[in-house]
Amino acid sequence: MLNLEIVIRPKIKIKSRQWWISSYKKIYRLLNTYLPETKSKFLKRSTLCLLVTNNKEIQNLNKKFRKINKPTDVLSFHLDKNKQIKQKYLGDIVISIETARRDAHTKGISLDKELKMLLIHANLHLLGYDHITKKGGKIMFSLQEKILGKCC
Repeated sequence: MLNLEIVIRPKIKIKSRQWWISSYKKIYRLLNTYLPETKSKFLKRSTLCLLVTNNKEIQNLNKKFRKINKPTDVLSFHLDKNKQIKQKYLGDIVISIETARRDAHTKGISLDKELKMLLIHANLHLLGYDHITKKGGKIMFSLQEKILGKCC
């Protein structure tokens, strides 16, 4: 099982640590079910760090690492595949609860569903999926929707 480290700052009264753990366990099982072994092997006995924060902090990270000076919903940071395996570290996920709340409202969905979608999306990035190309996006978003449909 993956080791999940959770950091919530500043103190955000939105979801309990237990909610994040139980949601991630469900997503983890689904990722292992729907991903090929070549991808899911990175999940096994790895560590993932999740930071749940506000727009100010995610904007600072977005500016520093992506050179985009605005808040975003989610960021993911990973090592290259060899280091991921050797160090058993899947990567880091940062979620802005403020942006997630706004996006959920705009989409007309629950905050729970939006947060789970962000966790799935970021995990897929950490596992090497992307949506830069049309083909890559089709594969990634298809997996994302399949997993989201099963966990929500």
